Amino acid sequence: MPNTDVSIIQQLLPLAERYGLAVVLSFILLLIVGIIIRMIIRGDLVPRSLLDRAEEDRDRLQSILDKERESFMTPLLEVVNNLKRNAPDNKEG
Repeated sequence: MPNTDVSIIQQLLPLAERYGLAVVLSFILLLIVGIIIRMIIRGDLVPRSLLDRAEEDRDRLQSILDKERESFMTPLLEVVNNLKRNAPDNKEG
């Protein structure tokens, strides 16, 4: 394994000398970021069991919020309907 690292470094050094060290290092950083993004998209960085559990928790909490929202919105909807019924049809001002 160390021989491969040395050979890779030997291949990169002429490029760094020719194009500049900053360009070569930024290219390497871009490759590393691309690999990390690909791993995130594929789900390699987050175990599937943790992801499934988080999605179940989110769904459970969303249903709780929907129930609370429904109990809050029902009286408000009744008030709005009563206002619509009490409003005069002709709006002469």
